[in-house]
Amino acid sequence: MNPGAGLITLVNAQLQRDPAFVRQIRELHAAGVPLLDMVDQLGLGGAMSDQVRAIVQRLTPSDVDAIRQATLDMLDRAENQMPVDCDLSQQEIDSGTPVTVAVLPDTTGSQTITVRAARAS
Repeated sequence: MNPGAGLITLVNAQLQRDPAFVRQIRELHAAGVPLLDMVDQLGLGGAMSDQVRAIVQRLTPSDVDAIRQATLDMLDRAENQMPVDCDLSQQEIDSGTPVTVAVLPDTTGSQTITVRAARAS
């Protein structure tokens, strides 16, 4: 499951068919545009739920930098699919389940944006 599955699906579809979209993502990242503003500038704001928007708003600057780098690395590899791994259900996302977001290497060494339910402490 991907967080905001509809949004990720839309982004992946655009990445695979629209070179101008890919260029725009690169330009927005290079300009340091905040992630939520990027979604809106790409015309995808309506596909982002309030719950996913809240998760993105809580990201630290270092999380955002890591997400930018993971995304740019994916584009450099011409994979054209967001490197997101989320194990939450849509119900968990919709109910506002607390999450942790981290960028971690996957089995191939590529950076993956992981989203997991936060463990109670």
